Amino acid sequence: MNERQFKTYLAAAESIGGDYFIGYQRGLRSYFHNNTPVESTQKNANPDMETGYRDGMAGNPPQGFHGNIGNLNAAGVLPADSMLTIRLNSQLKSRYVKQAQREGMKLSAWALKYLNAASED
Repeated sequence: MNERQFKTYLAAAESIGGDYFIGYQRGLRSYFHNNTPVESTQKNANPDMETGYRDGMAGNPPQGFHGNIGNLNAAGVLPADSMLTIRLNSQLKSRYVKQAQREGMKLSAWALKYLNAASED
């Protein structure tokens, strides 16, 4: 796990909040810094904190979040945590790729630019 993924997982867990976040934060910090588990401290905590600690200590994404939230290739302003798949003609795809390259962009970023523009009210 690198620092960017670590920070992304922490931010996602923080959005959950509560005791789960407290436990998750402790567990993930231990995982990230290769520390040994502190099971005795967490066993006395409430169930949400204990679950959060175990998830973090395992290096798993927070509950309710897909593991792709830390994917460096998918990260933008907001972490990309979902994927859109479309089927199209290869000639059409080639045309899109060439246009994206002309604009100095990758196809995914180019498509998102135009999808976002089309969906604004």
